[in-house]
Amino acid sequence: MRFKQQPDDILKSIGIYEPEDIDLELIAFSLNADVKHVPLSDCEGSIIGTDTKAIISINDDAEPRRQRFSLGHELGHWVNDRGKNLTYRCNANDMRQRTIRKTDFRQQKEVRANQFSAELLMPNYIFNRYIDNLEITINAVSYLANEFNMSRTSTAIRFVEKNSQPCMIVCWDKSGTRRWFRRNSIVPDYIWPHDKIIQPKIALESSNGVEVDADKWISTDGAEKFTLIESVFYNGYDFLSLLWWKDESQLVD
Repeated sequence: MRFKQQPDDILKSIGIYEPEDIDLELIAFSLNADVKHVPLSDCEGSIIGTDTKAIISINDDAEPRRQRFSLGHELGHWVNDRGKNLTYRCNANDMRQRTIRKTDFRQQKEVRANQFSAELLMPNYIFNRYIDNLEITINAVSYLANEFNMSRTSTAIRFVEKNSQPCMIVCWDKSGTRRWFRRNSIVPDYIWPHDKIIQPKIALESSNGVEVDADKWISTDGAEKFTLIESVFYNGYDFLSLLWWKDESQLVD
């Protein structure tokens, strides 16, 4: 995804090379944006800006890691959407937008702001060092989430995106209906998760690095012949299944 300024470049310009140094207040200051943490009843974050100056408000009733992501999101609007009259009020649903809808221009900007936040908080040149040799499990996601002070959901998505091993993250609602998914570039386009799980109470039980038949999660013809490694967790809203093809040869069509 293209940004008007790359998160990596912004961070390097102020000398940030370790996750503990990712100070969003400092980053905002370097971008000429003031940040206020105040109670907000109808949104998680807002921004008002002109061509050169912005004021960002973040809901201080939210969990601290949520506040960090929200601030990164608003900085995404500031970097990419600034103009004479920049005004956004972003709610929790905006912060969960992952897949672009071609006919919804406003929603596309929310997706871009979310991706910008993820790359600002888990920048390529730092994050890549931390994921080397990690198995694709919830243990690894939890470790990375703590190192980068992020939610497990945002971390799991980034972990899948940047991984050199074939993996996928799938989000399900409580009824077992798929909400969204991400596969990395190593997983072929013909591999698709189910639209709906038949027995969600059983399938969505927490797990960590368990080998299961691939057709538990994958609808593609022939999935019953193979296995994958699953890890399942609940994020307070939805269930996430982290899927890893440890034997990459199974993905050969």
